[in-house]
Amino acid sequence: MKPAALCTLLASSLLLGACASRPEPAKTAATPPASAPAAPFLERSLRLDNVLLGPQPGAEDFAAVRARGITRVINLRTPEETATLGFDPAAAAASAGLDYRVLPVPSSGGFSPAVLDAFSAEMAKGGELLLHCGTGARAGQLYAAWLVRERGLSPQEAMQRVAPLGLWPLPMERLLGRPLAIDFAAPAGGDAPQP
Repeated sequence: MKPAALCTLLASSLLLGACASRPEPAKTAATPPASAPAAPFLERSLRLDNVLLGPQPGAEDFAAVRARGITRVINLRTPEETATLGFDPAAAAASAGLDYRVLPVPSSGGFSPAVLDAFSAEMAKGGELLLHCGTGARAGQLYAAWLVRERGLSPQEAMQRVAPLGLWPLPMERLLGRPLAIDFAAPAGGDAPQP
């Protein structure tokens, strides 16, 4: 018998032996797998300076946010998204003593310089604030853009700051297993780019 055939026969015998010696699992009533409880809102959020970036808070989370010193909330979700929550976030925020603003950014194509201008105006007011959307991705992108324009960080530095939200490394970097260098391209006229 050839060595390759002998190896195949030996491996097959071992697998059959393992299957035959395995006891049959006890029959029990089907129970659904226990789902892990979602991490509390504050654990799923990222605190950078005076801003808490995060996903949609639940009605009960606004009090916890207020207890952490946050005084204002900026919701980036659209009215259509907010209508599906099953509670009124503006009322929940108000009952926790939080000022509540909506700056709607649709999840696809909603980013514009006007959105950044409005957020910059809110940031100029000072104080501690919660910036949230559905998952924290839009909030992280907006905050990163603000860091570039208002604080002078490079795009890469800004994205690294919001990395804990899952925004960095970029999916392409993860797929290829190597980092990208991100910076602004020169505009068509050859003038230096303005963040």
